[in-house]
Formats: sequence, C-alpha cells, structure tokens
Amino acid sequence: FNEITKKAVTNGIENPRQIEDHLVDAYMARRALDYLVGFNISPILWTKLPGSKSAGRVQSVALKLLTEREHEIEVFNPDEFWTLNVIFKTQNNSSITSNVFQLDGKKIEKFSFKNKEDINKAVEIIKGKKYMISDITSKIFTRNPVGPFTTSTLQQSASSKLGFGASRTMQIAQRLYQGIDIEGDTKGLITYMRTDGTNISKDAVSDFRQYINNNYGKEYVPDNPNNYSGKKAKNAQEAHEAIRPTNISNEPNSLKKYLSTDQLKLYDLIWSRALSSQMNPAEFDR
Repeated sequence: FNEITKKAVTNGIENPRQIEDHLVDAYMARRALDYLVGFNISPILWTKLPGSKSAGRVQSVALKLLTEREHEIEVFNPDEFWTLNVIFKTQNNSSITSNVFQLDGKKIEKFSFKNKEDINKAVEIIKGKKYMISDITSKIFTRNPVGPFTTSTLQQSASSKLGFGASRTMQIAQRLYQGIDIEGDTKGLITYMRTDGTNISKDAVSDFRQYINNNYGKEYVPDNPNNYSGKKAKNAQEAHEAIRPTNISNEPNSLKKYLSTDQLKLYDLIWSRALSSQMNPAEFDR
C-alpha cells in the first residue's frame, strides 16, 4: 500500500502477494546511495558548517542548486525600467485603471521607459490628448483549480499564506501525519508529507466528490474526476500520493479543540487545497 489509512492497510493485509525483486533491489540501491553519499559528504559539511546535521542524496543536490543560483544572482546586472498606468474617470465619476499598451504608434515593451525622464515625456504626451472609451465587452473566463499539495508546494503556500518557514511547516505536517489524540484514539489526519506525487487514490477522489456534492451542490462536481498525475515532474519518483486529508469528513472546524493554532492553520490549508482540486473550474466576469 502507498497510503497510510486504515482502509489501505487492511486491504493490503487481506491481499498478500509475492515480494517483487525489483522493488527490493531499488530499496537496496537507494540505501547504498544514502550510505555512500552521506558518509562521504557529511564530515565535510560538519567541518565547513558547524551545527549542520547531515548530508545525503537530496540535501547535497539541493545545496549545489542553491550555490549555483547564488552565483547567478551575484553576477546579475540590474537594469532600470519604469511602468506606466493610466486612470480614466467615467461620466458617473467611477474610475478605470488601464495599462498603456501603445503610445504614439509604438508598442510598449518592458524597457520602453528606462528612467524617470522617459516616463515624464510619456505622461506629457498622454495629458495633451483626449480619450474616449469606444467599446466595452464582458465575457466569462474560467480558472482551473490547482492540484493537491506536494512537499514543495505545501512549503511555498505555508510560507506565503501563513508565514511558516520550511522546517516549521514540515514539523507540523509530521505531527498531523503521525497522529493526533482525538478522544483517546490516535488518528493520522494527513497522508505522507514528503512526496513529489500529484495523484490521489481513487477511494479518496470518490469520497471528495461525494462530500462536494453533499455540501456544495452537484454543480461544483466535474463530470469526470480531475487528474493531476499527467503533469509529472521530470525524473519524479512519485512513490507517494499528494498530501491530502486521510478522511475528508474531518473538517477543520470539527478539529479545533484537538489541534494547536498552527496545526489547525496548516491542516485547513491542506484540507481546502485537496478538496478544491476536485471541484469544477471557478467562473469570473472579465
């Protein structure tokens, strides 16, 4: 089984199978790689960065990517450019903000206004002319839901929306995964939080769709389940599901008295993202 839920574990016990040699070999290779890389690099890391814990197949590559990016940042030469927006007043005294697309027959590019002088000249040209709105059109556009969280997207969202650092996010997620004491019973609230997979198990998708139908209405349920496993990252192992609630019926509000403030915030983020990933696209007037 690749999801730690009661249903998956009991199903796995009831349906034993032959051990797959390929999977065992893959595990042995991975263990050897951890040993070879970790034992060679960790002592260097402890010497150069006192207080560091360890290095391995993942941390070493991540560190290399970070240092290469840092070198790119160091040699980058910034170029100045300005942007220009115009606010139009309408007859009923409301306003419409617009980006300038074209000026004096020339299309506006990123570096069209390189300094304040260029902007001032453009402002004078605009002020010296009169404008009228020739056409207003309105149409509906849709925005597809984003997929459920992987480790990296969870860390990014928790940082931007909750102000959590990566390590803090993972510590809280680990606690939600390992289990919370709910009325004398330890319940794991989310699936494994170290994953690059974007797929969700069929059983969970079915539960999500039923929950959406019962609580929001059938117009929010797509004809076919949304599938995110097609958007695979190159070389991603995807051994685990995306991060999702183990039981969608465990609503954040119902768990308030069992979770700390930070745990509730992160669980709410995971629960909402997973649920919305199985909804119809949002519709807007543009």
